[in-house]
Amino acid sequence: MQVPALILACALAGTALAEGPVQSGKRGDLGIRYWLSTGETKTSHNAQPLDPTLGNPTSVLLYENLDANVLELFGRRDFHGRGFLKGILGVGRVNNGSFDDEDFNAGQVKFSDTTSSVNQGRIGYGVLDLGWNVWVLGEGRTTIGAFVGYSQWTEKVDAYGATDHLGFIGGDIPPDVKVVTNKVTWKSLRIGLAADVRFTERSRLALDVALIPYSKVRNEDSHHLRNDLGPVPNILLEGDGRGVQLDAELSYEIRRRTELGIGVRYWYIETSDGTRSLPHRPDVPNLPIVELYSMRTGVTLTLRRLW
Repeated sequence: MQVPALILACALAGTALAEGPVQSGKRGDLGIRYWLSTGETKTSHNAQPLDPTLGNPTSVLLYENLDANVLELFGRRDFHGRGFLKGILGVGRVNNGSFDDEDFNAGQVKFSDTTSSVNQGRIGYGVLDLGWNVWVLGEGRTTIGAFVGYSQWTEKVDAYGATDHLGFIGGDIPPDVKVVTNKVTWKSLRIGLAADVRFTERSRLALDVALIPYSKVRNEDSHHLRNDLGPVPNILLEGDGRGVQLDAELSYEIRRRTELGIGVRYWYIETSDGTRSLPHRPDVPNLPIVELYSMRTGVTLTLRRLW
């Protein structure tokens, strides 16, 4: 996906010298964006209410170095007055990563430690914001708008094999055996600011800063080799969280009403207010979550058409 995007960028740039500067007025834009990123999801819970000889946290699961390629469609519509509506829709693939599973006795004495490979996974997300340009400065060269919106972000990964570092599970598991599938979904309220600063007739900087005051999370763990937990998904974590979603992008008008942009993005949502349950084991009481978060960050390459 990287090479075609760069080839397209170079081809469009070759016509830039023959074009005049774009007209400053616009009603909106549509475009496509590539996001090269890495991410991680971490969960932990406290089983001391069941057994005080266990640690707090008792079990820590970390899915890390989840490198991914994402392709995204986006658009914005500016209305008469100062209102605007904007949104994005992205899908992608997790290419690789690792899964670490650690368990602790009281005093945080580790009694189990395994590492597995994440060979594949998927990402999907959508964002929709409704806003109002509060400040319009320099004859429209700088705008700062406030918005409220909604986002949904899902990641699902499969982990294979296991290296048994402490011998607790009785030896290594072959690398072709699927051991765990993790699926995490965040449904979030967004409140933030969108700023657009034009430096020259061809270049501008766009910033999107969103705070997430409330997010509902559902994290499904499917332990495929744990028959005692019942059919998959067999471990469920649910809670209420908060976080941030930040974007910054520098764009250049390579031809009339067409922009090429490069940027950075950082998404992070967390919760420590929730429960862990076994949906197929009603005999086991729910346990408190110690930590659950998802993070994804990386660089973006954008091709945008103004209209």
